[in-house]
Amino acid sequence: EIAAHFDSDGQLGDEEPNPLVVDGPALLVDSESELASLSTEQARDRIVFLDYALVDRTLWPSREVETRAAQLLQAQPLALVPVTSWSPKAGQSHGSFAYEGSPFYWVKDNGTPIVVARLEDMVQAGIDSLSDLGRVGEARVVVDTDVISPAQSRNLIARIPGRDDSRALILGAHLDSPNNPGAMDDGSGSAILLELARVLDETGFQPGITTYLAWFGSEELFLYGSNTFANRHQDLLDRTVAMLQIDCLTRPLDGLTGITTFDYWSYAHYGDASYPFGDFLQDQARQLGITSQAHDALGLVSDNGVFSGFDVPNANVGHWVIEEAEAGGIHNAGVIHAPYDTLERVKEQSDTLMQMAQIALHTIIALGEDKPQLRTTPPDQGRAVFVGTQTEPPYIGPSALTEFAMALEQSGLDVDLMPYGATLSAEDLHEARIVVALPAIDYPCREATNVTAYDVAWTAREIEVLQEYVEDGGLLLLVNTAHRLKYGYPPLDQNEDWADMNALAELFGITFHEGTTWGELASPGTHPLVQDVEVISLADSNGVPFTYDTGETLAEAHGDAVMALVPSGDEGGEVLVIADLGVLRATWEEDVPRNLQLWVSLAQYAKNR
Repeated sequence: EIAAHFDSDGQLGDEEPNPLVVDGPALLVDSESELASLSTEQARDRIVFLDYALVDRTLWPSREVETRAAQLLQAQPLALVPVTSWSPKAGQSHGSFAYEGSPFYWVKDNGTPIVVARLEDMVQAGIDSLSDLGRVGEARVVVDTDVISPAQSRNLIARIPGRDDSRALILGAHLDSPNNPGAMDDGSGSAILLELARVLDETGFQPGITTYLAWFGSEELFLYGSNTFANRHQDLLDRTVAMLQIDCLTRPLDGLTGITTFDYWSYAHYGDASYPFGDFLQDQARQLGITSQAHDALGLVSDNGVFSGFDVPNANVGHWVIEEAEAGGIHNAGVIHAPYDTLERVKEQSDTLMQMAQIALHTIIALGEDKPQLRTTPPDQGRAVFVGTQTEPPYIGPSALTEFAMALEQSGLDVDLMPYGATLSAEDLHEARIVVALPAIDYPCREATNVTAYDVAWTAREIEVLQEYVEDGGLLLLVNTAHRLKYGYPPLDQNEDWADMNALAELFGITFHEGTTWGELASPGTHPLVQDVEVISLADSNGVPFTYDTGETLAEAHGDAVMALVPSGDEGGEVLVIADLGVLRATWEEDVPRNLQLWVSLAQYAKNR
């Protein structure tokens, strides 16, 4: 349904030219007073030209622009044309989020065509200013947007053999942009990778360690490309010394200060804020005479964050704006996610672009010659294996349940994933202290009701392997979800596959039931797993209720079991059941994840079994 919203004829996958053409008298709205007084009588049967600055979310509170957007759409214009123009000054609009993420996507509209226009593109029509639009009598809006869903996105990977193939370095950038020109975000990083390939090829220089140049697809769509890459190359990640993402160059607004920044994600929440890879990168910058800063983001910045869930030292190098908070956020202060993220802006920052390329090249050379110890986690004392063979969305796993995965890593467990579509065998669970059976979930089909064109389901062999693991004394974590979850976002579409977990769960006397658990907090019990946990935070109406034959309830919410520990077999095997996948993930508004203590306790429990 979300994808169909953007298709001009509402038919997904239809690429036939069938433009929607709207003709009508024009109406200009370019002041707060005009917007506040706009009525249906004024707007109906008219094409409304709107000064985008009036709904620019970087200039106004979110609630205010959402109210304004709703008012405009409720006035029922024939079409809406938000108009933006370039301004290098802080406090003025230059169209941030006009093409994507504008407040018009926050409200439910009535199908009004919305087309963003740059004032500079209207010069040939004799329009040099917003006031000129007030003289337009008649206008025509033509919309023909075809959305392919589901659609393919691709990664491009180049492997450069090193003198030592037992170690690897990954450098990444992303190919896509959010419906904007994207020259800086992330054409800049993509161009740097191309330049690195050219230099290494023309000089014949062989890196000391095998180097991968990775152009990731769909970074702007929740890191699909890098998630898929990390999920499917576990052996490579185990020998990867570091991963450096190059995203992205910015053009600071006039009077603001840009600086090269290395963003990383340390184990500070687990008592260790050190990050040797950040120190290493700053040292490279100092050797090059480049002013830089290292920043512990303690969260996702770009594709590099995906690798934190697999204990790969990583960082993102970008050119950010020091005063970004006062200037409406980095996207506004740095002119990215805007119609003016163009080659012209890149040329204004060419020296900075060269510096970022130099840092990347020096990283290849230095990591190949030296052998710095960049990991801060203890030596492996076992494994934590996530089984996602029936979990189609690539962002449900260690790369997105990052804080939980980091708790496992910090306890001394090597985190691995069996990805969607892989074949699970007993060997894959060798030395596993804990196995996490991720929710069965595929992408919903718009045309289907209950049965989709394809459907996930645990295979008989997978069930046999997991059952044997528990009977041999293993700890199996079963987690379900009523919705598809993306990182820190609220629950999205419903998971029609929630009941498929029962094929596995019922072997242990556990049954998931239709409905959702409700309430935000669960009260823990007294078991060692939860005795130090004050509360357990749930996602909104996302837990799948379950019952069990024997065992102990560790946490419940309003009478529903949220977490239970079920014994199985004669060798001390246990099944830990969690009703809500949201219990294992952090949300973006949290400085310190509310379920942090639970993850730490679970990691220690798994390691010490």
